[in-house]
Formats: sequence, structure tokens, C-alpha cells
Amino acid sequence: MSSDSTAHVDVDLSALITNFERLAAASVGATPAAVMKCDGYGLGAIAAARVLAKRKNCQVFFVAHAIEGVQLRAGLADLAPGAEIFVLNGPIGDLQIYHDARLTPVLNSLDQAKQWVEAHPDMPAAVHFDTGFNRLGAPEREIDAILSLKRLRINMVMSHLAHAGTRAHPANGQQKRRFDALQAKFPDARRSLVSTGGALIGPDYGADLLRLGIGLYGVSPFGCPVDEIDPVATLSAPVIQIFDIAPGDAVGYDGLFVADRPTRIATLSIGYGDGFPRAAGDGANVSIGGFTCPVVGRVSMDLTTIDITHAPGAISIGDRAEIFGRTAPIEHVAKACNTIGYELLTRLGRRVERRYWLDGARAPAWVIDK
Repeated sequence: MSSDSTAHVDVDLSALITNFERLAAASVGATPAAVMKCDGYGLGAIAAARVLAKRKNCQVFFVAHAIEGVQLRAGLADLAPGAEIFVLNGPIGDLQIYHDARLTPVLNSLDQAKQWVEAHPDMPAAVHFDTGFNRLGAPEREIDAILSLKRLRINMVMSHLAHAGTRAHPANGQQKRRFDALQAKFPDARRSLVSTGGALIGPDYGADLLRLGIGLYGVSPFGCPVDEIDPVATLSAPVIQIFDIAPGDAVGYDGLFVADRPTRIATLSIGYGDGFPRAAGDGANVSIGGFTCPVVGRVSMDLTTIDITHAPGAISIGDRAEIFGRTAPIEHVAKACNTIGYELLTRLGRRVERRYWLDGARAPAWVIDK
């Protein structure tokens, strides 16, 4: 149920579609796939997947865990019943779930490959090789052993760039060369090397399939806004109290902000319980009435205080402050909070209502009803 007294995030699905188109165009010839892990980076995987399936015929999706894949399969049953859904973390636990929900595991080690072929021989799987990230993925020394497994059907070979957020980093080229060499041992498999950041490094990084993640949801992987990516999420919260303080008065827990002049304070109905970091009080700003106002004092669980002294127009109870969005870029807010836009999205709390928009109006029922 919607409430004007709480924080909500408006999700512009038209902007998500535009981002999908632009990022796909950056690598001509590569098939764009959509990454839906962590509930669509906090914005709602089912709504994002359904609109991409219906409007852009997206048929390839990635999740992190099998349970996410089960939920996504159900959510796409009417619009994309034959979609491929890859599970990035690989086959762990009950492998029957992969058969029942028609999920494709990404094998990240020789051990996972052995488990998979024993449980489901001849069922397709992707394999992820580590080319320098040293986080997840089979080491290159395991290639021959994986190739030797009978009845292992590899339909895609993957890797992941460690420095995709820095376009000119020399490690990107090094990883690409390693990937090109190893994928040649799998001539019949599709190739996938890059996510959003890698897709924007250059067209020769696209390989056969792009794994489009954070850029779909309106966040630049480079730490600053870029022309190729439109904002998708606008987080806002209402003013619930306004008051004046005198010089020497402190605001919030531990009195970290002390006024050095007569100051007008507005209290917003949002806090770290909603996903707005406690650290935001150390330099973040919000936008209200078209004016930028600094966060002052420590963000608490449910409340945030801002300095509206110099706001040129009158601010009233019930007015909404944009925490991040089109006038307060999420990349700037993240930097002020000493984090990244990925974290601001994925930490959005359960009590923050997600409101979906498409073609300039509230999204029709088919977007969220399945």
C-alpha cells in the first residue's frame, strides 16, 4: 500500500529499456542479456525482466542463486517460457532444482563440473574461467580436465573483468587475451566476457553475449554519470518536521553537527533502515524544490535531517526530497557516502515501496502481474 509519509523509489522502466538498447548497440553483433541478481539490483527483477522480454524480446537472463532462477522462471512463464536462465554461482546443494526450473548452471570449478555431469549428464551448462580476477571461476589449469568429462555439454564459456570500471586499465586487455586463448578450446560454445563496464570499453570486448547489469538500472560502473546510461531509480522521502535552531545547537545522535549560525532544519522520513547509509551525514546532499540541501547530523534508522536555510523557495511539511535520481545523481550520492551506486540500490529496504512507470505513466498490470 502506498503512503505519502514514507520513502519510495520510482522505477522508470522506459529508461531501463533505453539503457538496454544503448548498451547493446555498444557491441554490434553481441546478444544482450539481462542480469537479474539481487532482485534486479534492488529494483524488482520480475518487473524488469518482464518489460525487457515483452518490449525487447530479451531471452537470456542471469541470476546469482538457483532460488532467484526459480522465481524468475515463474515470473516469465507467460512472456518468455523458453528463456535461458543462467545461475552464476554454480550448482550448489539440491541439483534437482536446476532440472525442474530449467536453469543452466555456470560451472566455476572442476569439482562443480563433476557434480553437474554426475547429476545431469547431457544437460547444458556454462563454464566460467578465471582470467585474473581471483574471485570465482575455474583456473586455466583445469581446462583440459573439464574438457575430458564425458557427457558434459558446455554451451557457453565465460570470464569476468576485474577492472571493468576503469576503461583504460591494462589488465582489461590482458584478461581479454587470456580469454581469447582459452575459449578457442571450446569452438562450439558461445563466448561472454563482459558486463556493463566492459561493454563500454570497446566493441571488440563484446564477444557473443553481453551480461548487462548495473547499467540497465541506471548506474554508471565508472563512478560518475555517463551519456550512455539514463537514471532509472528515483528515491524520495517526505519532510515530516521543520524547525529552527540557534548557533551552538547540535543535531542528531552524538551531536556531530553543531550550527554556527541560525539554521532551519527539515527532518525527512528516511534512514539507514530504508537503505540510506548512516555515513551520508558526512557530506551527502539531497535535492528538494530544485535546490541542493546538505544532510546534517547523523542519519538514524528512520530519519534524516537536512539544512534548508538557504533554499530559495518555501519548503513545507509533505514536500518530497530526492535522495538520488535525475537531479541528484546516484554516483555523486554514493561517493559522498564512501560507497558505490550498486550498494545504494541493493540496500534499499523492504519498506521502501517500488513504484513502476512505463511510457510516462504508472506501469500497466502486465508488468507486475504474472
